[in-house]
Amino acid sequence: MDTSDLKENLERSIERVKKIGKKISDVIIEVKENISYNFYDYVDDYGDYTFEEKEFNEVDNVILSMLTYIDYSGLISGDSKDKKSLYTVSKEFFSTHNKSYLKEVIIPTKVGIKLLEKISSKRRYRDILVFNYLYKGDANSQFSACTFDLGNKTYFIGFEGTDTLISGWEEDCKMAYTFPVEAHILAKKYLRKYTFKNVRLIIGGHSKGGNLALVSSMYTNFLVRWKIKKIYSNDGMGLRDKQINSRRYRRIENKFTRIIPDSSIVGLLLRHNNKYEVIKSNMPGLISHDTSTWQIDRNSFTRTKLTRFSRVFDDGFTKWLDNYSDEERELFVKEVFDIMRENNIETLMQFTTNYRLIFDVLKSSKKLSPVVKNMAKDLIMVISQTNLEYPLFK
Repeated sequence: MDTSDLKENLERSIERVKKIGKKISDVIIEVKENISYNFYDYVDDYGDYTFEEKEFNEVDNVILSMLTYIDYSGLISGDSKDKKSLYTVSKEFFSTHNKSYLKEVIIPTKVGIKLLEKISSKRRYRDILVFNYLYKGDANSQFSACTFDLGNKTYFIGFEGTDTLISGWEEDCKMAYTFPVEAHILAKKYLRKYTFKNVRLIIGGHSKGGNLALVSSMYTNFLVRWKIKKIYSNDGMGLRDKQINSRRYRRIENKFTRIIPDSSIVGLLLRHNNKYEVIKSNMPGLISHDTSTWQIDRNSFTRTKLTRFSRVFDDGFTKWLDNYSDEERELFVKEVFDIMRENNIETLMQFTTNYRLIFDVLKSSKKLSPVVKNMAKDLIMVISQTNLEYPLFK
């Protein structure tokens, strides 16, 4: 195949990607027009009640968890004594960020920014004090957390999910074959800051952040564990066999709530013992990971049953993972992300600004070892079978 053929194939591939993107946008617009009640509506209805008047609930947990996706560098200190109200944080953030900034961030960050703008003037949220902001992102790991002082000696500790860094996505995949990963270690260290604080703790996070909330609570010291009143994992990944069957998990299990949308994918990764609260989302498949699509009945999420789509995926992915040893899983992750590094891909946003990268990655995939190629083929079969149950595109 000569250069002109390659160019022609690339252009055709780009057009197909654009068409798929347009279809996704059409689906999102069509479904969101029919959304009955989500957390933006909840803020409108409950925003004038303090936590003393209407106690902190699972919806508030998701709202604060999404705020952790925002980059607070220069706004919130890592000092526990240097606290700012959400009202002040919002005012300072929007003085330096305009609407065009939303085009440069991923969906969870967009949701967090929109929530910050909406809640910062509400009586329920405006006086919440934010502090102890920590972000670490490098070639090996990605981690962020901050603490929200709700008043009445109660703190909500929120862990960020995966952002745009490829290293963060690789770290997520590493959870399939090793424990702990670097983010787990950082989360445990962060939570232990509150060993000698006379406060009640609520721990939460979305996606990877939910996994960090769970793991840090499992492995903290008894003084912190005694202070923890509730742990939330909002569509967060599960654990490996050894950890979920451990004494550490059992001793915090009664405080732990795993919330997943009815078409969940992320929340069903790894082991979860089928213990979760299934809630209604108005989006199919992976897009249901977007918390702004989660439906609410007054002050709690609408309960429902897991879709066949998610059950088929859960069964297929679990069997796929169980077919391979930790060494094979490690090889799979290493080779796939080596391709990313070979093409100088450091963030997901690079794909949105340079479609050629998709072609470059596919071209580089020819270098994968036979074992990894076979694993990839089997995984594609799992995804294909799941899609037959609930096709996104008809």
